[in-house]
Amino acid sequence: MKFPTNNKFLVKKLTIRTMRANRLRNTFVILAVGLTAFLLTTVFSIGMSTVESLKLQQLRAMGTTAHLALTYPTDRQIQEIHTLDYIKAVGLQANVADVSETPEMGNMVLSLHWYDKTEWEVLRKPTVSDITGSYPKKANEIMIAGWILKRMGINAPEIGMEIDLKYRVSPNGMTSEEKSRKFILSGYYTEYMNLRSDNIGAMLVSEEFLKGEGKSPQKSGAASILFKSDNNMDYKVQELERDVKLSGDQKLKVVPLYDNGSMADAGTLLAMVFIVFIIMSSGYLLIYNVLSLSVSKDIRYYGLLKTIGTTPVQLSKIVMGQAFRLTVVGIPAGLLLGGFISLFTVPTALSLLNFEGGDLGVKVSFNPVIYMGAAFFTLVTTLIGSMKPAGKAGNISPVEAMRYTGLTVKRNTNRSTGGGKVHRMALKNIFRDRRRAALVLVSLFLGITTFLAVNTIVQSMDVKNLVSEYIKNDFRLTNNTMVYGATVRQKFDNDFLSGLKSLKSVNSIRQISMHAVNVEYSEEIFGRHMADSEKRYKLPPYNQEQFIKNPDLFWTCLVGVDTDYIRELNEKLETPVDTGAFEKGQIVLFSSDKPELYSIGADIAFMDKDTGKKTMAKLGGIIPEDAPYKGFRGLAPVIYISNAKMHQLYGDPVIYAVTLEAEDGAEKEVLAQLQALTGGDREITLDSRIKMLEQFKGAKLVMFVLGGGMSMILAFIGIMNFVNVMITGINVRRHELAVLESVGMTTVQIRRMLLFEGGAYAAITCILVLLLGNGISYGLFALFKTEATYAVYSFPFTALLVSFLLIFTVCLTVPEITFKLISKQSVTERLRSIEG
Repeated sequence: MKFPTNNKFLVKKLTIRTMRANRLRNTFVILAVGLTAFLLTTVFSIGMSTVESLKLQQLRAMGTTAHLALTYPTDRQIQEIHTLDYIKAVGLQANVADVSETPEMGNMVLSLHWYDKTEWEVLRKPTVSDITGSYPKKANEIMIAGWILKRMGINAPEIGMEIDLKYRVSPNGMTSEEKSRKFILSGYYTEYMNLRSDNIGAMLVSEEFLKGEGKSPQKSGAASILFKSDNNMDYKVQELERDVKLSGDQKLKVVPLYDNGSMADAGTLLAMVFIVFIIMSSGYLLIYNVLSLSVSKDIRYYGLLKTIGTTPVQLSKIVMGQAFRLTVVGIPAGLLLGGFISLFTVPTALSLLNFEGGDLGVKVSFNPVIYMGAAFFTLVTTLIGSMKPAGKAGNISPVEAMRYTGLTVKRNTNRSTGGGKVHRMALKNIFRDRRRAALVLVSLFLGITTFLAVNTIVQSMDVKNLVSEYIKNDFRLTNNTMVYGATVRQKFDNDFLSGLKSLKSVNSIRQISMHAVNVEYSEEIFGRHMADSEKRYKLPPYNQEQFIKNPDLFWTCLVGVDTDYIRELNEKLETPVDTGAFEKGQIVLFSSDKPELYSIGADIAFMDKDTGKKTMAKLGGIIPEDAPYKGFRGLAPVIYISNAKMHQLYGDPVIYAVTLEAEDGAEKEVLAQLQALTGGDREITLDSRIKMLEQFKGAKLVMFVLGGGMSMILAFIGIMNFVNVMITGINVRRHELAVLESVGMTTVQIRRMLLFEGGAYAAITCILVLLLGNGISYGLFALFKTEATYAVYSFPFTALLVSFLLIFTVCLTVPEITFKLISKQSVTERLRSIEG
């Protein structure tokens, strides 16, 4: 009969002593665990930090966390918006007065603006920084952004200081006489909106001042709206438009950041899952291999423990206990290193991106979830990797343990005259333990393939193609007053255009003008268009009676372009446009990637939103959606007409953008001239291919550094696996190698055999990488290209050559060094040490 005994203390003691006797093994396990934790921490931290930093920068540039604004909201509409279940927050704002320009301010457009508590606390405050003081409460208090104070000559503002201002209030569209007032500075802060339009700004005033001047959001303001989610923005905007029933001059102005929908991307999540899988797989292979080889080496020791009564469960606990204790060291080390690297990598990486206005801020994510997740995944990986070696130690019988040599020997019944050749012996040694060989080859393969995949994707980022996706011309000047919802002004007047025409080395200058119009709805002409829009954007069904009753529902932007643009476009169109009729204004064009929705030759009628003047023309063709104008539009498709017809209809239409083409090699010269001409006017955005090329070269470098660094570590894990297997394998085979020497095999022949073994590992890995690795890399590239159409496949010759040289160097060097270490003893001493 067996009596229960509590041997927990002894098991713990044996676990600790066994650990102390395997210091080299401990180093490998700690390194494997630490690298796994480090990689997981770095990937999650850098990924989340980069996303959060970019989002922070985008929000700061917009100046609001709101998704859109409803102009001139009524009390009823404000109440209705508050009751909608898809709305998270509603803030109110109003323009109270326009500040009169002063010589020290320069060419600035400033207003006195009011925010309610929600607008300031929830929607505006998160986008500014360094707030000193508080929001104005009294009629004579004012809060001003730091950059405006500097433009006023106040470099060291103090709370309570007096600010003299002159301003004009515009009641009912009439400008009042200029007023003067001494304001008290109640607060100041750092604002970032000026980085995109530093000539336009607002000084914040109190509700008491707002009421004193007879203003309100209903008369001169807007309701800022924050949805609960930024997914499916087009549908939400249309749903809001239906629920609040716009009237008169009311508009829903979407914040430009959300024009293209959600900022989140499911592809990023899939990529993250794939990376985590690769890291965990590589970490598992190394941890399992190290522990498995350690158990094999100490199997006689475990067999002896069994002979004195140690149970299989206790032996498993000894192995698992060692693994767990080593994770206690490895995981914190990996987490700390990952956090330290992230702290410095994210700001450096974002600075390499060369974003204009790069001082928008960097947010390094130290979310506890990152570290808890990395620790959890690493612990799971370690425990899974140690389960099988633990089971092996517990299940082997004492007799098997005493006979165990760590080698699997099969009787060879085949007769061969070349069986004793060195290279044949080497191949047989490799596949003597097929599982061990497979682990090493898979680990090496994963590391090198990941390195190749990262290089393939980074090299495929054709910067010129990428820039062409964003900028179709060498240079593009955009009127920001039309883009960002400020008071629309003609930035490209005759004097400015004359300055453009006088520039040297410019081949062509083209204008894009814009005017908002209502379109006369007809079921016959626009029925298929609306059915497609309802399906695409999940809109509620509309009917002709709704559009007749409310013509403002079916509106769009009328865009004027130079006829030369259409002539060039004709070379790509299946059905060319009649450029003569287009120039005269007899035909208009729709912008769409679904020409089958429209009938060429249909009569199109559009009306000026302000005057109601009606214009008729025939639909003369369909042009692609990636046309020059990509701004706002309503339910109707964007309509293109010639600039000549636009001027005929509206006299001096506001020019939305001007595009320029430079002579070959003169891009830098033209860029310098344009920068001098715009004079830092942030109401004009200057986009150029040459500037964007530099920005995306920086982005490409960041991807290469971060991705290449991670893939190098994965490759290092694979190499560590090989090093560990070779060192342990040669140590286990010391007796066998000593026997071979004792029967006449020379040291040179043994070294050659070991070199053949290492070389065979390298050769097999390289063949697998060539046959399978490149296929996987190309498959990942193909997946990447679905999201990045600018990508061009480039075979990674350099990366392949470097990785092959590295593999062969390690695989040929490690066996030689290991054999030198074990062969310091004589053959007799080695035979006795094994036997004893």
